[in-house]
Amino acid sequence: MRVSLVKCPVWGTREPPLALAQLSGDLKAVGIEVKSFDLNNALYKNRDTSFVNLWAWEQVSFWYQKERVFEYFDSIKKQLDAYVDQILEKDPKVVGFSLESSSFYSTVYVTDLIRQKNKDVKIFYGGQFFYDKKNIERSFNETSVDFIILGEGDITVCELVRTVYNSSNPDLCDGICYKKDGHVVFTKPRQMLKNLDNLPFLDFTDMSLNDYDDNEHLPLMTSRGCVWACKFCSTHSFWDGYRQMSAERIHQEISYHKIDYPQAGHIDFQDLEFNADVNRLRDFCNLLIKYPPFGSKQYWLANAIVNPLMTKEILALVKESGCKKLIFGIESGSQRVLDSMSKKYKVQDAKRIIKDAYDVGLKVTTNFMFGFPGETEDDFNETLSFIKEVGKYIERVYPSRTYFAMEEFSYVFDHPEEFNIKTPFNHHLYWQTKDGSNTYPVRLKRCQKFEEVCKDNGVNVDCGVKTAVLMDEYFNLGFYYDHEGMYDKAGEYFKKYLELDGENEIVKKKYERIQNKT
Repeated sequence: MRVSLVKCPVWGTREPPLALAQLSGDLKAVGIEVKSFDLNNALYKNRDTSFVNLWAWEQVSFWYQKERVFEYFDSIKKQLDAYVDQILEKDPKVVGFSLESSSFYSTVYVTDLIRQKNKDVKIFYGGQFFYDKKNIERSFNETSVDFIILGEGDITVCELVRTVYNSSNPDLCDGICYKKDGHVVFTKPRQMLKNLDNLPFLDFTDMSLNDYDDNEHLPLMTSRGCVWACKFCSTHSFWDGYRQMSAERIHQEISYHKIDYPQAGHIDFQDLEFNADVNRLRDFCNLLIKYPPFGSKQYWLANAIVNPLMTKEILALVKESGCKKLIFGIESGSQRVLDSMSKKYKVQDAKRIIKDAYDVGLKVTTNFMFGFPGETEDDFNETLSFIKEVGKYIERVYPSRTYFAMEEFSYVFDHPEEFNIKTPFNHHLYWQTKDGSNTYPVRLKRCQKFEEVCKDNGVNVDCGVKTAVLMDEYFNLGFYYDHEGMYDKAGEYFKKYLELDGENEIVKKKYERIQNKT
């Protein structure tokens, strides 16, 4: 049994896609031959100058436009044909795609290419994209996909491959849907895994860490879900509850990967919060101290929540175990805004933990949002006061370059009326409140003011973008004013952008259309 797994643009290029790495490990663990293809990274590494910024997240809107994606892929058709030949080289009966909304159209295009070369191969899709049943219908209507995996795919993907190879009844495979007699058939829902310790290790065989932007770290995911349910985040929609691997299981996987990648300078935990369970955190740190992999200290960093149980003693242990940095999603210095977000912590806890981390020698990065619905100027000023007070204890801050984006399937996205948001809104960045007090330009200005205060107080600011910050601002302001029908203003910002990046085909064509309208 042979399977090809594929990741299409657009996705990150800092490390391999963990979904493919996990599914590959799942399949190999039950004896199924699998080959993974990170088409996203391959195209990124071989892009030409006309599309050099396509993988910058601030230009992600390109990938949501079918016409643009197909036009781009038509221009590199020869290159894509060669990749598809590799995907089909060993005559797999099954080809699977991991996708989300940003990779839908590129997946559609590649699916069509595969069908042209092999009409008999069975194709499946999977990912959180299919939490929305509209995307299921859309996929069956717009593509020639055979099966869609719903929910966790670890067990389902193995059973589906066996089903295809044995020509078995797909109704007996839990956790999938397929089209039969013109109707979508849903099988019994797949139960979520109870014990993540039973998961096979991630498999990076076909996606070498050396091929990515940051080849000095090993990415790991040791939990699923979140202990909180912040209203701006969609995680709670996809994952019911919170599950985590044990400290022992994490230590084993680190040791396993260090055999193949001894040069990996540190572990980068991709969990939303690595410190949700302080007892597990303590056990993990003690294991790294007592049993360092291959006898050398292992460095690591992780996302963290403001957990009141993070005492100075725990933070000192974290530092001793090799932690280089903790990244906290502070988001706001206003307790009123934090409560509105459903952030389960007090501002004073955040200040204490940041200072304690500094005292024990831990570096801290803090993330901030701007313009959460309901945030006033007074609330924003509290954020500025927060950074003035604790900025000297922070290694760097990351101001969100989307300021506050409407994340699909989040509580705010699904309940805009509760937050005084003007409806209908048809853009995740350019939404505004009914009274017009909270708009994209307002949020941008707050971010700019935040950066000024940080710099005035000696706090390092992480730009977080693959293009220059100014280019990012011009790019999104151009599209914002175009979205609002203010074409003179849109043209003004597109022109400014092109003075910095004159080869950008997306902006050049947009600017030409704007000039024709004005």
